[in-house]
Amino acid sequence: MPDGLLSRRSVTRLAAEGFVVVASILIAFALDAWWAERQLEQEIAEDLAIVEYEMAENIRLAQLTIDIMEQVVAASNVIIAALEAQPDSAIVEVPDNTFFWGFFSNPTFDPSLGGTDAWIAAGRLAGIDSPQLRQRLASVRGKVADVREEQLVGRDISVFNIYPVIDEEIGDIELIQQMFASGLHARQGTSIQEIPESGKISVPNSNALRFLLRARIIWYESSIFEMGDFQAELEEIQALIREEIGQ
Repeated sequence: MPDGLLSRRSVTRLAAEGFVVVASILIAFALDAWWAERQLEQEIAEDLAIVEYEMAENIRLAQLTIDIMEQVVAASNVIIAALEAQPDSAIVEVPDNTFFWGFFSNPTFDPSLGGTDAWIAAGRLAGIDSPQLRQRLASVRGKVADVREEQLVGRDISVFNIYPVIDEEIGDIELIQQMFASGLHARQGTSIQEIPESGKISVPNSNALRFLLRARIIWYESSIFEMGDFQAELEEIQALIREEIGQ
């Protein structure tokens, strides 16, 4: 066999072997990249499932907060009406359940966002395909502060303005709180009528108290409206997460 022909065959064989080696390496790299991407997608899906559960709990909590604020407003209106019905009386008695809702239930929305915050801090937002979902998740923490603002004002009105006005007529406030402490805030949809009345509590009748109750009602009614919008937004985020996981 001529040396030239042998040499060409050797070169061809070596080239083929080199091609196989290079192709094998490239395929291995591609498989590694594919597997890493699949692993990342799986991790993101698992993390999103945690965030979705967290959103579901916050939706429930948002509704509970709305329910409680509505009871505070309703009880406050009942107290105002009782005070106005007896304008010449310095002291007016109201049912103890109405008293509790009207004066000592000061709800604030305190959602659990630990999973969402940790997930964002880990830089996982970039792995989400939906730009709308990325934007919604990134802004949810700031919006919580917005919806809490009116609730905090309402609570401050109670603590710093209303309590001093009624302080002398309260009596044993710890006993009153114990009467209603068992699950009062834990049941969604609880109403004044569902909490049994145990007696009457005296309330001082003054223009200042009526004014403060009306002022607090305004803040809570505003918060109820904002909380409804925020609850709808949480539900939209939940739907977007489910859509992202299902892709």
